Amino acid sequence: MKRRPFEKIETREFTVEDANLILKVQQELKEKGGLDLFCDKMFVELLNEIQSSSSLFGRIAYIGDKPVGFVFGDTRPKWYSGYDCGWLISIFVLPEYRRQGIGRRLIVEFFEKVRELGLKKVCIAVEFTNEETLAFLREMGFKRSRFVHLEKQIY
Repeated sequence: MKRRPFEKIETREFTVEDANLILKVQQELKEKGGLDLFCDKMFVELLNEIQSSSSLFGRIAYIGDKPVGFVFGDTRPKWYSGYDCGWLISIFVLPEYRRQGIGRRLIVEFFEKVRELGLKKVCIAVEFTNEETLAFLREMGFKRSRFVHLEKQIY
C-alpha cells in the first residue's frame, strides 16, 4: 500500500532554536520578491513570547529532517478580545512542498489546540490578493467575516 504524504509529516513545537530557520525562509522570500512573513521587531517579540506565554502556539513541520512549514497562532490575543476566538498569525509551507497535506496538518493541530481551550472559532487576516492562501483557507472551512481591515498611509 502506498503511503500518503500526510503520514510522512512530523511536527514539533517551535523553540527559540528554530528562529534561524524562520529567518532563513523570510530572507529567501525577500530575495524572490515575496512579502515578509513578519517585520523583524514583531518576529523578535513573537519568539520571546512563545517561550513564556501559554497562549502562543507554534509548530514546525518536517519531512524527514527537512523543515518544510510552520504555523503560529494565539489562543488568547491580548490585542483582540470579545470573542471566543483564536488567531492564526501565520501559516507557511515552502512552495515546493505545497499540496502535500502539510498546511492542512499544521492548521488542524492549531484547531485542536483552540478546541481544547474551549474557543469557538479561529480568525486570520490575509492579503486579499493572496489567492493561493485564500483558496487553501476556504478549503479548510474559513469564510469571510463581518470585519474589513482598513488602513491609511500617513506621510
